[in-house]
Amino acid sequence: MAAVVDTADAAAAAAEEPSSDVVPNADPAVWRGVLGDDYEAIQELIDLTDPEATKSPAIIDIYNGVPQDKDKKNKTADEAPPTPPDENTMRRCIEDHRALRASLTNAIRFYHARQGDVPAASRQLARHLLWRAERNMQLEARQTAAANAGEGAADAEAMSVGEARSSHIPRELMEEGSFKAAGRDKQGRPILCVRARLWQPGRFAEADEEEFAMYMLDHIEMKMNGSKTESEWANKTPVGEQWVVLFDMTKWTTANSDIATVKRLIKILVVHYPDRLGMAIIFNAPFLFSAVWAIISPFLEEVTRKKVLFVKVSRLQYRGLGLGLGLGLGLA
Repeated sequence: MAAVVDTADAAAAAAEEPSSDVVPNADPAVWRGVLGDDYEAIQELIDLTDPEATKSPAIIDIYNGVPQDKDKKNKTADEAPPTPPDENTMRRCIEDHRALRASLTNAIRFYHARQGDVPAASRQLARHLLWRAERNMQLEARQTAAANAGEGAADAEAMSVGEARSSHIPRELMEEGSFKAAGRDKQGRPILCVRARLWQPGRFAEADEEEFAMYMLDHIEMKMNGSKTESEWANKTPVGEQWVVLFDMTKWTTANSDIATVKRLIKILVVHYPDRLGMAIIFNAPFLFSAVWAIISPFLEEVTRKKVLFVKVSRLQYRGLGLGLGLGLGLA
């Protein structure tokens, strides 16, 4: 069984791995055969979110930074962007959308996540494109700053995405160990282990916490096996395009409880990584956690709550735990 990666360099090592395989661009007839009637709906979704050609007033407002009312059915995923996007952000947004049109798989995930509701999926996807564009612009700014600081243009251009993204995350947060890569389950899905007892609420700035969480999620995403054929995308997101999150609650106390941060992380997962979660395991949660779960669970959509598995075992069972999932855990 795979063992929990306990080195502080786990995330950096993940950054060096190649991205997961993706289905190569196929003939539209192939996708149409796989997706059936959903093919036209997904094409509509892509057209609606095109920054250069959309005719949807709601999407135009999003790209113009106009505040929107929240969707009562999807409160977390329908928030307005914090500030109107600038010209460079929109340039990157247009580039990202062109890549989206070239490969249907990301659009399909958003479509699946919103259960075929094209208007809802288009709003979520538009917000995601802006969010991703903003992050990419920040990375470019860091690389430029590195060059201006004397590291040289060549070195700045050679800086990996992982290095650029982590360059301003506090080292103490990187080394804290609360988020770790933890091998794979029996279906080959990469596992992100969150060790709750190591979390110290209020120690780090909210922006740093969110950036670190996204940094780890991006690298777990890189570890996915990916999908090999178009047929795997019929009616659902393939197993090879998902991950597992293991929340190790061993030795957790209320001093580690941070509801505000949990809510922010849920929003990131729901809005920007839709249908990536294959399973969430809450492991060895103490009785006190039930009160926290009562607060957190309403923020999860029903389809996500169904993916949550509570597991509790004795200390003697803890080492070498299998659960038929292929998880490898060491004593906390």
